[in-house]
Amino acid sequence: MIYSKFISFLKQIPLPICGLILGLISLGNLLYSKGYAILGNLYDMLGLFLMILILLKVGLTMKHAISALNDPIVASVSPTFTMSLMVLSVFLQRLSGFSLLANVIWWTALVLHLILMMYFIYLHILPKELKIHDVYPSWFITFVGIGVISATSPNFGLEVGKVVVWITLLFYFILLPIVMHRVFILRKMHKSLLPLITIITAPGSLGLVGYLTVVESKSKMFIIFLFILSQAIYFITLGLLTKLLRSAFYPSYAAFTFPLVISATAVNLTSKLSIFQFLNLELLANLEIFIAIVIVTYVFIRYCIFLGSKLLQIISEKYSAESI
Repeated sequence: MIYSKFISFLKQIPLPICGLILGLISLGNLLYSKGYAILGNLYDMLGLFLMILILLKVGLTMKHAISALNDPIVASVSPTFTMSLMVLSVFLQRLSGFSLLANVIWWTALVLHLILMMYFIYLHILPKELKIHDVYPSWFITFVGIGVISATSPNFGLEVGKVVVWITLLFYFILLPIVMHRVFILRKMHKSLLPLITIITAPGSLGLVGYLTVVESKSKMFIIFLFILSQAIYFITLGLLTKLLRSAFYPSYAAFTFPLVISATAVNLTSKLSIFQFLNLELLANLEIFIAIVIVTYVFIRYCIFLGSKLLQIISEKYSAESI
């Protein structure tokens, strides 16, 4: 009985929660790199806890989890699972005795990420005559999410990261005008999908982080261009965020997290260069880190309330059945 109830609970955990896991662990790694080890490890552990639940969900309810990929939105955000595993590998790498496990997880996640990309193309792109209304910001996750490979590659596969960063940027510049037109010109997105708009903040910053991490001969002009572009989109999205946060809770709330964290990470890395000497980028980085902490924590709490209500519902159904 307890096992069946636990399985029922696992089925209630939405796959988009991987976006929150990605945000939690990425924030933890960023805070750790800034010298806030205790706080950083706390966010990493919260992300690890949720990742264990997702791994149990995939392992124990695999058919149910795979069937969820029939939804094009869920399928397009599913690579946040493998992206989360990659940033989790960075956390595990710094723990004594976990280096081998971290490497295995990272390479496995890389392969799985490519499989999820191909699966999405096979299931949701090739069989249909695509229209722009079929495109959502979550497509950035599917195609530009591979940028996490470059951002995390120094500890695992630097040469792979050096190749992937250019593919990441190529996909970004192809998709950017299409997605921006879809979101801001055509609009007509269901209210449950509106949080996905925040995702447009992520790919430019992720591409910049990957570029700064793995490219040896860096172009000053390209860094300036990508930084200004990604920050302009960040502040546009930030202006929409106050309105989006007033909407009812949906699993897509997870989309609020990683984009803000990766933007803060990009500013933090850029602040270490001498390119913008006339700007106090360290102050901007700290501001964006603070915003990321607030939003990631808020979304985590909302998800805890959501999952708690699902668990209570399952437990109450048990007692109702016993009383009959």
